[in-house]
Amino acid sequence: MFKRYLMHDRLLVRFGTLFGMVMIVLLGTWSLSYLFLPEGILRGRTAAQVFAGNDLAGGSVWLEWLRLLAINLGIMLLVMIAPNILRTAGDYPLGYSTVTLVAAIFGVTIGTNSFALELGGKLPPTLAIFGSSGLYEIAAYVLAATATISITKYRLVGTWPKQTTEPLVCPQTPSVLRARNLGVVLAITILLMACGWEAYRFAQAIASI
Repeated sequence: MFKRYLMHDRLLVRFGTLFGMVMIVLLGTWSLSYLFLPEGILRGRTAAQVFAGNDLAGGSVWLEWLRLLAINLGIMLLVMIAPNILRTAGDYPLGYSTVTLVAAIFGVTIGTNSFALELGGKLPPTLAIFGSSGLYEIAAYVLAATATISITKYRLVGTWPKQTTEPLVCPQTPSVLRARNLGVVLAITILLMACGWEAYRFAQAIASI
């Protein structure tokens, strides 16, 4: 039903559709984890937290911003963009699945207060999410995933564990390339701002301890 929108020729339509679906997943996992999972269950257990640590990088907001930016750009490239080289048997870019998974993990992180620095308790679903840098990082990931669907080279065929791949050629028209480049640049710009906001808030939290 949603495939025509998820695979629409216009980037804005693809982004809006996938972002809406991802937000439903995020809110669902946030609510369920808040209700049923113990506090701090993911603290220190995600790759991003392991790399980021729980101290301000070099005691500097700027260094912390660079560290967070490097981590998020790495996630964007390796987890959102690179998987789009493959499409699922249902002909969806694999990056759509990975960005949804990352959003679900973020939902659990919020719902169980599994941040590197505790927030003082589990956080119920609230509009305060719009003040969180994580939401905008997710938006950037979704934008990167939807902007790069044209990099697909192969489609998965069959069912796991006997899946194989077949070559797939995507159109590389000027409009496709223009949308792809614009989407990636905008995604990086969003990450630049989101990581700056996160570094600033992290520095404030460290100072208040």
